[in-house]
Amino acid sequence: MLRHVEDEVPISYGRFDLFDGSGLGREPEEEVAAGSLLAEPGAIALGQLGISSQAWAFAARVRMEAWDAEPPAPGAPWAEAGQVVYLSPGGVVHLCGLMRSPSGQALLLGPPLFAYALRAYTGPVRTQPADYDASVTEAVEEAWLLRFWPLADAAGPVLRAEPEAIGWDTDRMRDILPLDLGSPVARPAQWPALHPSDVPEPQVRPLFPYAPSTADEPSRLRGLVPQETIEAGRRIEETLGTLRIDMLGNLPANIGSWSQKELDRYARQLRVSMRIGKELNPHAVPTYRLAPSDVRTVLLRPGPGVSGRAWTWGSDDNAHAAVFSVDRQVVARDRIRRLTLLTGIVTILRHENDLVEVRAATEAEAARVLTVEGMRS
Repeated sequence: MLRHVEDEVPISYGRFDLFDGSGLGREPEEEVAAGSLLAEPGAIALGQLGISSQAWAFAARVRMEAWDAEPPAPGAPWAEAGQVVYLSPGGVVHLCGLMRSPSGQALLLGPPLFAYALRAYTGPVRTQPADYDASVTEAVEEAWLLRFWPLADAAGPVLRAEPEAIGWDTDRMRDILPLDLGSPVARPAQWPALHPSDVPEPQVRPLFPYAPSTADEPSRLRGLVPQETIEAGRRIEETLGTLRIDMLGNLPANIGSWSQKELDRYARQLRVSMRIGKELNPHAVPTYRLAPSDVRTVLLRPGPGVSGRAWTWGSDDNAHAAVFSVDRQVVARDRIRRLTLLTGIVTILRHENDLVEVRAATEAEAARVLTVEGMRS
């Protein structure tokens, strides 16, 4: 097993959904059941998948696992509930209840534009007496286990195709089918996203406590900062804590007016982003921070695991050699400011607060970028 996350998702109308982190994919026009999984005919899902509740409980507690190959059966108390071929444009997935906002939790499956096997298992159901009648027992929470492992690289048909008028057509990922869950597994060694990682979520601790005002405080400082601003600052520090040390960029401009629920959601997004960034860089190679507009990505928006060509200015021809090392080129020299414009192929690890963190792309990751550049040259 490479990694896992646990999440809780509300169940509405007897189902909850799995979505791709890229935002691509679509609900099938004809939805058929592969056990408890609602997919396209042939047990295929492109970026989106419905999951039928086993007990019509209020919520599902879901454990999602990413493996590098087909795993053994988990044993009791789990019972197999269905399996599909999941075509993932972004390589990251999250759960969501119908007409609800995502929880913010996410699982890195592996590289984007890959076909993954997904096998689902159901577990115990927790019940309790109903509020309206103590003699009636109702299901409160049901357990699920979702296991993914890579089957094949599905990028080729998409990258070699001309883009549609409104963008790339991810439906072409289906051109690699038919695949079944017994297909040979893609070689994990080529992709850092398929290397094992054990990244704990950062602990949330305040950076420094806010001391209350005292009567000895100099009068020149009193009244300069509104009390509501002080309270907002205290809530931000208590919620984000040490996350602010490692986050990319500055805090959002209007964060002082956010509710506590919005702050909690933002803190969780930062923790998930940092964890996935480390999982995409299992060997801790050097990284660099850029504006998203400085990275021309292939097919997908700038996001975790997506590769593209980046540009940056350096002090000389050898600047940023560790990150801008793949297909490195000197584009121009500014002799007045003594700067050099460099380019190279990178992979994005994180995207936060209008900045991205990147590392040098591997050979397999760079091949996708070079394929499209070769076609467009």
